[in-house]
Amino acid sequence: MSEQNEYSDYNVDELNRKLSKFKKLQMAMTIAAVLASLAIAIVSYIKDAPQGYKMIPIFLIVGIVYPYLAFGGIRKKIQAELDARFE
Repeated sequence: MSEQNEYSDYNVDELNRKLSKFKKLQMAMTIAAVLASLAIAIVSYIKDAPQGYKMIPIFLIVGIVYPYLAFGGIRKKIQAELDARFE
């Protein structure tokens, strides 16, 4: 296997932009999940519908864990490439 990072062809500015983009996307997904869970909790409370509370953990898991699993590795690779260039 090649030891070269897949992001080694990009310049530093492009890497910083990609790192920032993935961080913003990760945060946006997390915030959206928290807001959706909050909305579900409020509507469930107002309508006295306890089945709505069962959806909240699913939204939180998908909205918090998935972005870190999906984009965490990408961000680590980009950061490793940036660190390797400045050593």
